[in-house]
Amino acid sequence: MSSPVPPSPPMPLTAALPDPAAIAAAAPAPVVAPPVTALLADSVRDVAVIDTAVRLAGPRRAPLLIVVALPQHPHPPPTPEADEYTARLVMARVLPRVRRSGLAYLPVTHRGTSGGTRLRAAGGVLDVVARHRSPVVVAATGGPPRLDARTLAEAAALRGAPFVHAVTPAGWVPPPLRLAPAG
Repeated sequence: MSSPVPPSPPMPLTAALPDPAAIAAAAPAPVVAPPVTALLADSVRDVAVIDTAVRLAGPRRAPLLIVVALPQHPHPPPTPEADEYTARLVMARVLPRVRRSGLAYLPVTHRGTSGGTRLRAAGGVLDVVARHRSPVVVAATGGPPRLDARTLAEAAALRGAPFVHAVTPAGWVPPPLRLAPAG
């Protein structure tokens, strides 16, 4: 003869709530678009570069990777505090425009090496861009001699990526004079 089967426990009237950590783990992570890179070189062209980068990143709500290219020194490099001060000065010129756009941004400084070719100098910037997986670089056509948009585009073509968007800032035109008639 078989032994009697024990009765099953009664079913609760309310279901247990799932663990919030399990819900968060099951939810898909928000998709963040890859950043748009703006190459700043401490010149008046930086404003045009950042405006173009904001226009490219705005529709996708992509963050901005702001690369501040510091000048190359053949002698021992200056202190990190001097680099930070220079980078802050360059960023102060463009940050009001970035904040007005409401986009996220990541500032990065890059100091190239004094030796080597122009393509090697451009390759150093492209290494920084590749580390952050940015598909687009915005640079000025009249930038520093070894980091202008043409040199970056040439180095990017040799590597196969990223796309370099060249910006040619409009020339400054003085406003017309409003002279009152002599009288």
